[in-house]
Amino acid sequence: ILIILGAISLSLRLYFFPENLPLVGDASGYFWYANDISILGYFPEGHSSAFVGSTPPNNAWPGFLSLFFSLSDSNNFLDYVNIQRLLTITISTITIVPLYFLSKKFMSGSFAIISATAFTFAPRLIENSILGLTEPLFLLLGVTSLCLFLSDKKYLVILSFGIVALFSMVRYEGLLILIPFSIIFFLRFQKNKKTILKYFLAIGIFLLIILPMVAIRMDTTGQDGLTSHIIHGPTYYASMMEDNKNENMLLEFSKKGISYLFKYLAFVTVPMFIIFIPYGIFELLKNRDFKKWTVILVGLVFLIPAFYAYSRGFQDTRYLFILYPIMCLMVGYTIKRFSEKTRKPNLLFYFCLVAIISVSISFSSFTINDFDEEKEMYEISKDIHKLAETINDKYSGSMYLKWSGSTIVNVFPILHSDLDDKNIKKVKNVGIRDKNFEDIETYLVHGKSLGLTHLVLDGNNMGTEIFQEVFFNEDRYPFLEKIYDSSELGMKKHVKIFEINYQKLKIILE
Repeated sequence: ILIILGAISLSLRLYFFPENLPLVGDASGYFWYANDISILGYFPEGHSSAFVGSTPPNNAWPGFLSLFFSLSDSNNFLDYVNIQRLLTITISTITIVPLYFLSKKFMSGSFAIISATAFTFAPRLIENSILGLTEPLFLLLGVTSLCLFLSDKKYLVILSFGIVALFSMVRYEGLLILIPFSIIFFLRFQKNKKTILKYFLAIGIFLLIILPMVAIRMDTTGQDGLTSHIIHGPTYYASMMEDNKNENMLLEFSKKGISYLFKYLAFVTVPMFIIFIPYGIFELLKNRDFKKWTVILVGLVFLIPAFYAYSRGFQDTRYLFILYPIMCLMVGYTIKRFSEKTRKPNLLFYFCLVAIISVSISFSSFTINDFDEEKEMYEISKDIHKLAETINDKYSGSMYLKWSGSTIVNVFPILHSDLDDKNIKKVKNVGIRDKNFEDIETYLVHGKSLGLTHLVLDGNNMGTEIFQEVFFNEDRYPFLEKIYDSSELGMKKHVKIFEINYQKLKIILE
């Protein structure tokens, strides 16, 4: 049953797979770092480009990814993008295995399968798995370390600290799991010399694995990527309070952190977990043994980095994904309780599997981005490269302009540092963020001083009213010559490109 569920889960992810669509955000940074590692054969020092502002602090994921890049001999960068996405999809799918064995430590096999099903079909994890980010590997290692730590075999408990090292190398907050592991280790085993020696052996394995990566990070970035980032939190709070002495910044941070934490905790429980959490919490708190205490402490510890991120205004559900394994246990506990009240437990078991999969498919179809539109935006970005020199900001497809230049398309693999400036379309910021313009004319006068040559409008442009006015009433503006309209090419994404005739604009203004 587990194999069948895994196959269905993988098929669902592949159904939503955005083939041949460039990466955006953090995923593009990991892509270029992995690309450089695969070409050079080592972790390069410094890493900044039009794609990447700085070297990713967590370089275990791009390092792992580079191994797969080095196996490809393709000259098409999109093939490498597909490899990155396929890898995260695969990792996310196989996490069902350690999650099942983790659940079996708390409940019988059938309910463990339900818990594992709730995890692998969680809509937000499905969506995240196709983005090429770190979370799938982070969750796989986190669940595996927790499963091994709760084992009855002491050598597996010790080995779990080695997995924690890998876990921490993927995302630095993974280091926090050492706190509950260390506490439970001494509470679980008798406090004697043997226990202390075994603990130091476990920590020795942890250090043996993680220190080489720490050394690499110190050489390439000047920071260890672990304690440096954990210490950065209190330092940031202190500096903000120092800079804003007249305001109660600690109260502001607390308000923001708590409000966003509860907000996004609610988000991640919908639609799969919300009805299971009340009884699940009750079951976790009842008859607590070392296993339940471990899960409780791990959950509480990982609320700390989530609170820190939310207190700084970062709004993303990804900070709470590490809580999904615990929520899945709550699902299993609740279904187990229902099963004890019914005369047909087998029927309930299959009904739950079908219900979880059906809800997942329905919710995922509703929430996952329309990648067809994203692909059209990428195709449009290629046309923008051909037609325009300098364009306005506030264009929703600007992230794909970085991937549309001739260098990436024609000369790949290539180091990020070898990309010439012409490859990246420069999106000029002509002051919309800093100034309020009453009309498009005054905007263009300001834009001319910054070298603005074209307007790229999509009907919204992130709520910019003067752009919307031009888009829907283009005939009113004779100084704007429309040279491109994506609707004429049969695309659903409607984008227009206007070339600015400053001579006509000058005549009209005079």
